[in-house]
Amino acid sequence: MERIGLLILRLGFASLLLGFHGWARLGRAIGYVFHGQPWTFVDLVERMGFPAPAVFAVLSATAESVGALLVALGLFTRWASALIAINMAVALFNEASKGDPLELPALYLLGAVAILLLGPGPWSLDGVLRRKRRP
Repeated sequence: MERIGLLILRLGFASLLLGFHGWARLGRAIGYVFHGQPWTFVDLVERMGFPAPAVFAVLSATAESVGALLVALGLFTRWASALIAINMAVALFNEASKGDPLELPALYLLGAVAILLLGPGPWSLDGVLRRKRRP
């Protein structure tokens, strides 16, 4: 049962993050970097006080898209979850400082921390690689 639970958690978390945030934000980041299209998220990151806001905006988009894809695959799961958790902690702080609703970044942060602590489970690419390394 634990195996199924971890698989559902991993796939559900990654699907929601990718579907509602990751792909769209990655698309905007690509447009910004490669086509010079405006991206208001860079301005938000700058207002938050980050140095090199464009770099941090692209890193955030990468965590929400590529990181979520890695979690879904169960590859480098703990590293990807840690980066997503950091990203969501910043988002939670930002929403709290503006007085906006906290539920969404808080739930994503909770999911990322749970996956970080529990690991990917045996039904993951990390699990397959772990089994192959054993003699």
